[in-house]
Amino acid sequence: MAIRLPIRVPVRRPIRLPVRLLTTASLTAGLCAGLPAPPAFAACEDAPNTAGSVDGSELTYDLHTKYTAEWERARAAWNALGKVDIRPDTGTAYADVDATDVDRSDVGWSGLWEPHDLGSDDIVLNDHFLKDYSAETKNGVVTHELGHALRLGHHTDTSAVMYCDDTRTADTPSADDIAAYRAIWG
Repeated sequence: MAIRLPIRVPVRRPIRLPVRLLTTASLTAGLCAGLPAPPAFAACEDAPNTAGSVDGSELTYDLHTKYTAEWERARAAWNALGKVDIRPDTGTAYADVDATDVDRSDVGWSGLWEPHDLGSDDIVLNDHFLKDYSAETKNGVVTHELGHALRLGHHTDTSAVMYCDDTRTADTPSADDIAAYRAIWG
């Protein structure tokens, strides 16, 4: 009588590349004339809220980006709505969000918000596209990504800052964005 032993097949775990460069939490595409076309994706759909980066009623951040003027403008626009205090980190614990720059021509996004289970969440700004954008479009990208950190999902309306593509016409929160914010934060 033969005895059958279970065959153990080694399980291969996926290689973890820098996730901040691969995640597609935000598909803001770089549609600047003369730049490589971003990958095609489906039209924007209204999306549920994201997990967000807010800790209680505050969102602290560390900036490692050259887009500080756009960040401050976006921060002021969201802070004007109240409820969540977006402010620099004091250094006593992890910041809720760490904003950094990359220069990636091999991706189709200009900005990306990425959550992490441990440590700071990331907002990554892609200089490959942003460097040639107008001031308003740059501001729209940063405001959009900060909106994800505030738990906002995408809108189908191109006049909303949370529209999923850089062809949005808003660079500050629109009435739709403000309504979504208030639905979450009161």
